[in-house]
Amino acid sequence: YVDLGRLWQIGKFTGVAFWLVLMLRGIGPALRQPGDKHLLVLLTASVTAIGLFYGAGFFYGERTHLSIMEYWRWWIVHLWVEGFFEVFATTALAFIFYNLGLVSRTVATGASLASASLFLLGGVPGTFHHLYFAGTTTPVMAVGATFSALEVVPLVVLGYEAWEHSKLRERAPWMEQMKWPVACFVAVAFWNMLGAGV
Repeated sequence: YVDLGRLWQIGKFTGVAFWLVLMLRGIGPALRQPGDKHLLVLLTASVTAIGLFYGAGFFYGERTHLSIMEYWRWWIVHLWVEGFFEVFATTALAFIFYNLGLVSRTVATGASLASASLFLLGGVPGTFHHLYFAGTTTPVMAVGATFSALEVVPLVVLGYEAWEHSKLRERAPWMEQMKWPVACFVAVAFWNMLGAGV
C-alpha cells in the first residue's frame, strides 16, 4: 500500500476518497432518520477513518530519513490495515447482522465499541510486534503481539453469535434464503480470527 510510486499512491488515495464519498452519500440519509443511531455512528466513524487514514502515507517522501519513513509506514501497515480495517469489519458486520435480526442491537453495538476500544487502547502498543527490525526485545514484541491478537476478538464473538442464531433458520423462512450470505459473513469472522488472531 505504501511502496507504490507517489503517482500510484495519489491514485489509490483518490480511489479511497471516492469510496468514502459514496459511503457517506449512502449513510447520510440514514443518519437524518429518527431513532437510535449509535451503531450507524460507529459505522460512519470507521468508514471515515478508512477513507482518510491512508493519508498518513504522504507524510514522507524519497528524501525522508529512514526512521521517520518507517514510523509513518508502520502507521499505515498496522493502524490502517490491521486496526481501522478490524473496526470497520466488525462494525459493518454488526450492522448487517443486526439488520438481519441475527444479533441484538446491544450485542452489535457492544462488539463495535469493544473493537474500537481495543484499537484505541492497543493500536500503538500493537505496533510493537512490527519492531523486530529495530532489535526490540522479546517482551516488548510480546506486548505488541498480544494487543494485536486481541483486536480480532470482538469480530469473532460477533460471528459466533450470528452463527448460533443462524442455526435457528428453520424458525424463520426468510433465513433459508440468506443462508449463503450469512455463512460468508461468519466465514469472514472465522478466517479473520485464524489469519489475524492466531
